[in-house]
Amino acid sequence: YSQECDWWSLGAIMFECLVGYPPFCSENAHETYRKIINWREQLYFPDDVHLSVEAEDLIRGLICAPEQRLGRHGSEEIKSHPFFTGVDWDTIRNIEAPFVPNLKSITDTSYFPTEDLDKIPEQPPVAERPTGEYNQKDLAFVGYTYKRFEDLTRKNAL
Repeated sequence: YSQECDWWSLGAIMFECLVGYPPFCSENAHETYRKIINWREQLYFPDDVHLSVEAEDLIRGLICAPEQRLGRHGSEEIKSHPFFTGVDWDTIRNIEAPFVPNLKSITDTSYFPTEDLDKIPEQPPVAERPTGEYNQKDLAFVGYTYKRFEDLTRKNAL
């Protein structure tokens, strides 16, 4: 796979952060796969969540066909998007974050909500899958591998 997959993922993560749930959220894995495969019909922005025009445009520019996807010609396409107006990319790694958590240890989870932890079952349910229900084209992520692009992860790359 190429970097276009990573830009799609960025769009999905951005959607989840701004909307509150993933863009193709479903009751089960099969339905999620179906929605991802049919993303053109399934990607929608709920009316009750008010996103800026720039945020929605950026997400739509990331969750789209690879030949139209922002970033296909490099990260500068994304960095120059109006959503990022005012971001000084040359100094971003030197700017103090607006919120820095005060962790007690490397395993400190006090900043994560815990009220629903008692509802998590001890054993995860076993997925029930009728034989032959999936075929290779439906399993878009089978065989997916992570590839680290050194030129994007080195210091001062972005």
